Amino acid sequence: MPIEFKLTQDPHLLEQYYALREQCFREELGLPDFDGSEEESDRKGHILLALQDGQCIAGARISPTVSLKSQIQQLDLTEGACCMWERFVFDPAVRTVQMIRDFFTHLVAVTKKAGFHHAMVLSSLINARFYRKFSSPLGVDFKIHRQVPHSAQGAFAGLEHYLSVAQLRKAQPLRIAAYPRVPFRSAVMG
Repeated sequence: MPIEFKLTQDPHLLEQYYALREQCFREELGLPDFDGSEEESDRKGHILLALQDGQCIAGARISPTVSLKSQIQQLDLTEGACCMWERFVFDPAVRTVQMIRDFFTHLVAVTKKAGFHHAMVLSSLINARFYRKFSSPLGVDFKIHRQVPHSAQGAFAGLEHYLSVAQLRKAQPLRIAAYPRVPFRSAVMG
């Protein structure tokens, strides 16, 4: 069952994504009142989904609207080249390291193709370290900068929020090392 990664505006697939994020945010983040339905930022942004047999198993929003304008200046980033990666969700029933690695590979590629050089992320410290782990093999400089508790609003109030930035300019496609079969030759064989 291959996994397909794609940007979509398909209402049926988006509904699956919204339902999955609601379920995961409620259960995994402990936000019993979280409403995962479509938000204004979903309509303004790009939604990347991972699909398996036509079902959404993962997704994230790439938002061109950056709510942390003061942070852009403090981190010396180019405002028009910044986006936010938001609302990450991975179905726990099929979540694997390989699937997440593949998702990040596609997320970086589509974000770069959209013209962004920097992707800002607000997340827990554990998730930020996790995102860095999957970004580094792609040549993405993913830095966890600081805690920004004032950013935790609405349903997210009370959760820790760390600001991270993925520098995408030097990102490269993930390459798997392959070693050619070289016959063993000993010194005796000359």
